[in-house]
Amino acid sequence: MAYELYETLNLPTQASSEEIRRSYYRLVRKHSPEKDPERFKLIREAYETLSDPKAKQGYDSLQKHGGEIIQLLSQAEDRINEENWTEAIRLLKHTLILSPTSDPIRNRLGLCYIHNKQLDEAGKLYYSLTKSNPDVALYWSNFGCTYKEKAESVSENDSQRSELYKGARTCFKKSIELESFNSQPFMVIAQTFLAEENYSEAVNWTEKAIGADGKVDFQDFDALFSLCIIYLRSSQLEQVTSTAERIISCLPEDEDVRNYVASKFAVIGFELVEAGAKYINPNILKAALTFMEAAKRFSPGNGEIGKIHKSISEVVSAFSQYDILKDDYQIIPGFKRLAAFGIVTALGAEDSAYERERNFKSIIDEISNSPDNEVFASAQRIKSRYPAIYQLNAEFFARLEKIALDISKKQQYQPQSQTQSQTTNNSSDCFVVTATYGTPYSPEVIKYRYFRDEYLTKNILGRKFIGHYYRFGPIAASYIKKHPNLKKIMAFLLGNLAKYLPNQN
Repeated sequence: MAYELYETLNLPTQASSEEIRRSYYRLVRKHSPEKDPERFKLIREAYETLSDPKAKQGYDSLQKHGGEIIQLLSQAEDRINEENWTEAIRLLKHTLILSPTSDPIRNRLGLCYIHNKQLDEAGKLYYSLTKSNPDVALYWSNFGCTYKEKAESVSENDSQRSELYKGARTCFKKSIELESFNSQPFMVIAQTFLAEENYSEAVNWTEKAIGADGKVDFQDFDALFSLCIIYLRSSQLEQVTSTAERIISCLPEDEDVRNYVASKFAVIGFELVEAGAKYINPNILKAALTFMEAAKRFSPGNGEIGKIHKSISEVVSAFSQYDILKDDYQIIPGFKRLAAFGIVTALGAEDSAYERERNFKSIIDEISNSPDNEVFASAQRIKSRYPAIYQLNAEFFARLEKIALDISKKQQYQPQSQTQSQTTNNSSDCFVVTATYGTPYSPEVIKYRYFRDEYLTKNILGRKFIGHYYRFGPIAASYIKKHPNLKKIMAFLLGNLAKYLPNQN
């Protein structure tokens, strides 16, 4: 029934405040709480609304324009859901023309102002709301959000930024005074301190948020996770691990919940892996490993997380070992470069395929020009002293090690003059095939070397052929290197011939 409160007091809708008061006292005497409690309750509720000018105005507007107001609010909510803030603001302003004293509608308008970055308008509105409703925590919190958004809209070097954050904290503290059980204002205060890199205060207020309702349970997960982010930002990685322990202690057994928590930590881990790879930064990778370890603990059966954790762990271990290897005088420079190349490649470096190939060839050329015994010794030392680095390129290191060993074995089959010649020419290993394929480590060179060592050296004719080859091979190799077209022809001939040679066991 329209205007039912006036009907309850037996008054016309144009009744003055004095008429409302007189009617109320007359009806109360007739319908006292002792004689007629139900009727007395209705009379009391009607009087409380109509005796308050602001409440009366809101009630009158709703009675007069109720259908239109409801329709406008529904349209405004649709625009808000679409994040069409400008249109939502227009509709809410129209609604306030019909119901100018409705504080809930004004609050909704203020939130739209914030989203639409109309922060001055939002500030004026929430100043008015908190002044007229100083005991409503929600309005103080939204006023604080206005200050916070303003602070984040100015430059970090702007002195006004600090003052705006202080204003935000003042508003949120007012909200806390009214609703100390609500953790959200504590969390936003922590965020303002984190933005100013005041990590101790950020931790302090986050801890207050965790204990706001007097207990620690899964409802505090968001605050505990934020605590991990603060510790990450302040490079206190050991505290990330201990906070993860706190999260584990309050996690329910529900598998979906545990997977959700694991995914939150894994997402941060993924982002840190990308940053660590981009900047080749071992500290960022260690942080990524910390978050992935936590994710693995929350969801130990997740194969994808386990796989990524293993990969990061291997790279972080290799990084740590490389800090020592780079100063190890017993490792030849080419192998140090190869170790660094392996780590960068494992991180998925953004170099082009051409750049990677060029760098790799440069490294191989440097190793090729190193004495065979040093190549062998370096490979052996990396394998025994730096296993994480070795494992990143295990197959390649093993091949280099075997090649160097094979080269050293062949010395016993060469005349002394030829051995001396090879000592002064470190590239004299299968001269013609090496010159053709550009590196002593190509599969074809390895296959020819194997045929030489396992077959030719075992009979007189083979050893004579080797002797003549070492005499004339360098000359032929030099000629091939200078003529690219000849190199292509030789690659075709030697490649086809290699098909008929025995393979290594």
